[in-house]
Amino acid sequence: VAGTVAASAQSHEHPVSAPPVALTTAPAAAPAGPMQQLSPELRGLFRDEMVALQGAMLELVPAIVSGDTEAIARLAERMRAGYVLAQKLTDAQREELERALPAAFLERDGEFHELAGGLADAAREHQAALVPFYFYKLTESCVGCHARWPPRRLATSRDRRASGQSGVRRFRERRGSIPTG
Repeated sequence: VAGTVAASAQSHEHPVSAPPVALTTAPAAAPAGPMQQLSPELRGLFRDEMVALQGAMLELVPAIVSGDTEAIARLAERMRAGYVLAQKLTDAQREELERALPAAFLERDGEFHELAGGLADAAREHQAALVPFYFYKLTESCVGCHARWPPRRLATSRDRRASGQSGVRRFRERRGSIPTG
């Protein structure tokens, strides 16, 4: 059984270019976050970066489960180096990012890329105990950033409380695991 799971994990692929699926619809009056302060072109590049990072995080799971240190190192190194923002920004766009985004956001972004470098190093050095640690820290970094600066497409906790529905309940209803009536 374990061999079958590992084999299927190795062949399981996630499209990196597909946009993430929205869990809920955004409220009509969603507050403007740091991304809304950016020009449309820069917002698009930033969105492309987030989609690429999400795809890499999804690809890391089967690579970690199957012990594919080459894939882990390759994916983590791409995450460390950046996908879109590090490679396609003009000097003017870099200045716009630094001017428009909060310092805490930029600091957290830098920490994320450092963690990705740590994951790449751990994989290259075959430090099996550190690989899941760094993956956990990367996930924690994503969750923390999105908690502080939520994407507009997700409803806020206040919106969920106002609707009287918890996120877990809505998830279970969609999956059919609890009755809706």
